[in-house]
Amino acid sequence: MACEKRLSARRKHTLKGCMLLVATNMLEAEAGVKVGDRENFLSDKCPPLELPYSKDELEELCKKLHDQINISEEERYSIEFKLNLVMTEVRDLNIKIVDMRGKFKRPRLKKVRMSADAMLKALLGSKHTVNMDLRANLKQVKKENEAVKKAYMAESCPSPNKSGDQAALMETCRKLAALIDRVDEERYDLHAKVGKADKEIEDLKIKVVELAGVKKPALKRVRMSADAMLKALLGSKHTVNMDLRANLKQVKKEVKEESVEAGDWRKNIEDKADRKKMFETS
Repeated sequence: MACEKRLSARRKHTLKGCMLLVATNMLEAEAGVKVGDRENFLSDKCPPLELPYSKDELEELCKKLHDQINISEEERYSIEFKLNLVMTEVRDLNIKIVDMRGKFKRPRLKKVRMSADAMLKALLGSKHTVNMDLRANLKQVKKENEAVKKAYMAESCPSPNKSGDQAALMETCRKLAALIDRVDEERYDLHAKVGKADKEIEDLKIKVVELAGVKKPALKRVRMSADAMLKALLGSKHTVNMDLRANLKQVKKEVKEESVEAGDWRKNIEDKADRKKMFETS
């Protein structure tokens, strides 16, 4: 066997340096692509501001910019809320993976059907006097979330002051444009974080499936004749009865008829000896 050639320490160090250099170049290229995408997004969403000279046009521009800020802030709020949910899911999946890798086995718990009122009564005893309606509480939570969102929008996007002169309106338009730029930047960064977290969730779910393993379903043995099996597979197309024993006997008969009788080996040897003598005499 040929001896395997081993890499020297110097060769390993050189290869490692080349791999690190290639990885660094790939990371720099990826970062450049991300920066380009971010600049393109901001240039599309935030074009350079062109201020008109008439007061009516300035007021109309202030109103337009304020509406745009409302849309951007609302989207940013929704993306931030989604990011919080996604990060919570990532944390739960990490905890689940740690539990699955551990040696502690959780006991099997029985499913118990119990209403929320009965559960609180069992936990609190006589202190529990208020009935609990989950649907009403869910509606209440939605109303509270909407109220929080409205308060946030009112605080972040106050209505602009249009009572000033032309210079004041120009300054207001500039401030609104700068605010739009900042909100769009934050919205883009939050959207990138959400995409990264979604990929992490997919990887964690795959890891959970690998750790849990695939459980094969328990199959029951079913005794079924060949006719019943073909009828179940083919349905009404299966009309011929199938007798396996009769077919097996028929095959055996055909094999016997095709078999050739073996000759006498002594006779074959004598024929070969006669041929040998003929060649020797000639």
